[in-house]
Amino acid sequence: MTKIIDKPKLSTPGKIDLARLALANDLPGLSKLVAAIPGDPAKAGTTKFYAVRFLEWFADQNGPARFSVFMETGNSKLPFYAFSSLPGFDCPGAGACLYGEGNKHNSANFGKGWCYSFTAWRYPAAFFRQLQNSLLLRSQGGRAVIADKFQQIPAGKTVRLYVDGDFPNQEILKYWMDLCKTRPDLSLYGYSKSWELFLALDRTGYAWPENYKLNLSGGSRYAGQLWIERMEKLPITRGQFLAVPVDRKFIKARSYQDKTRPMSNEYRAEVRQAMRAAGIQKGFACPGNCGNCLPNGKHACDSLNAPIAIGIHN
Repeated sequence: MTKIIDKPKLSTPGKIDLARLALANDLPGLSKLVAAIPGDPAKAGTTKFYAVRFLEWFADQNGPARFSVFMETGNSKLPFYAFSSLPGFDCPGAGACLYGEGNKHNSANFGKGWCYSFTAWRYPAAFFRQLQNSLLLRSQGGRAVIADKFQQIPAGKTVRLYVDGDFPNQEILKYWMDLCKTRPDLSLYGYSKSWELFLALDRTGYAWPENYKLNLSGGSRYAGQLWIERMEKLPITRGQFLAVPVDRKFIKARSYQDKTRPMSNEYRAEVRQAMRAAGIQKGFACPGNCGNCLPNGKHACDSLNAPIAIGIHN
């Protein structure tokens, strides 16, 4: 008998189970799980609606992608083209952000960290887009689909690689860097904790693209001054992007989302204080909205020559 899932929105653990089945290419198991999600599959915007659409594509992945591969100009917080895949599953360098501070890096602690990407799973379309993209990256045909969509991005645009997720292996890292070279008219940047993949590719003598900037994301399992110094020698590295502890009231008020949010000034002052406590005397506190973090439409993560930090609750 098929077990019925009580919550129609499908909890984070339920989405993790669904992702594991899809990545294992378990169509029977995935079909049962989707069938157990209550709701009307014809009702747009619901988890059931998107899950059924995803399952139809999954059963025959030769068909067109059901979800946009790139978010076109994103939203007011992400005013550029953006690519995402599954957080955690595609993050081989993740440490405390995924598993929690001091926890072992194993399946039992998966998702117990402070990774913000899982909050996007409140929106079922975002989750299934990430899952679709993770699957596309895992096949030659899927990567051809992504490359085709990449070539369709209008000239002169800014592209953020991996709003969620990360470079899962050296092959995919090289795939993206090679794609960057095909579009010198684009400005690309992103964040990564998969530092060993970059260093391994660099050791092959790889020539990095000139139009990609890398932010060294905090929470990496490779954290440490020696790792940072090695990564900062790469010609593509902009600098560090850290997560520092702040008072929970700022998280509750969502002060980290935009300069217009309540207590934004106080929040950013506490971020700077936390950076100084960590030994970083000159740094930039991310206000949250990439559309207005710097004047003239610039954003710090692809142009500022200083460490950048956001706040997480203690």
